[in-house]
Amino acid sequence: MHRSIAWALGLVALAAGPAWEPSGRLDDPAICEASGIVRSRRHPGIFWVHNDSGNPPALFAVRADGRLVRSYVVAIPNVDWEDIATDDAGHLYIGDIGNNDGRLPIRAIYRLDEPDPARPAAKPLMVDRAAYYGFAKQGRFDAEGLFIEGGVAFLVAKRFDGRPAELYRFPLEPAAPLLRPGRPEPAGVLPGCVEPATGADLSADGRRLAVVTTSAARVYRRDGAGGWALLATVPVNVRGVEAICWDGADLILASEDRSIYRIAEATWMAAASAASRGEGR
Repeated sequence: MHRSIAWALGLVALAAGPAWEPSGRLDDPAICEASGIVRSRRHPGIFWVHNDSGNPPALFAVRADGRLVRSYVVAIPNVDWEDIATDDAGHLYIGDIGNNDGRLPIRAIYRLDEPDPARPAAKPLMVDRAAYYGFAKQGRFDAEGLFIEGGVAFLVAKRFDGRPAELYRFPLEPAAPLLRPGRPEPAGVLPGCVEPATGADLSADGRRLAVVTTSAARVYRRDGAGGWALLATVPVNVRGVEAICWDGADLILASEDRSIYRIAEATWMAAASAASRGEGR
């Protein structure tokens, strides 16, 4: 589709109703509090989902409409799993990065080989790398957004004070051990992301970053100086959206009530076009 046509269709959609559209439901009752989602880069049509804290350590392979394909037990505890990411080498990364009220001194990012959803597992999935990080008490932060780039984990801090969300970078190689946890370094802020961030995903080509908050989904692009520039903001007027990922150029959102929503490329491109012309300011 020509880009100008996509923008026009997106503008019509924004004017006619919600920018997001229901596209399915997570049909397995075991997925009771989805807090992370990512599209597989190895298995077409597969998305990996996990639950929040208080649930068993499990990964679920689902279709874009939420239909379950396979579930797996993971051999690590779910202290506060908040997001999941992937890379081009066939790994999944589970972000045990939640830290409500800064109560936990150490947090972790786990790497495991992505299973083939066509095959059941005879035993729990094993983690092949665990990287731990920590802060002094006054420097701790909660995070629910994670993405991976070049062997480095990036965390999106969840803020409640109206300031832009902060990014932190944490090298995964070599992996910092539990007894000598590393310390994430500041890596800039996300302009306009002033609500609590609940999920993030980097596009497969690394050019765009998607972040969802308690009230909006935002798309960022590289700003040429090593940071991120806001490209588009799309209101998300549904409660409990805790996860976001790219599906090609569309965005998939998952909520804690098991609903799945889609934001079409045409919709967020229209929002980007409107923002570039100064509309809606």
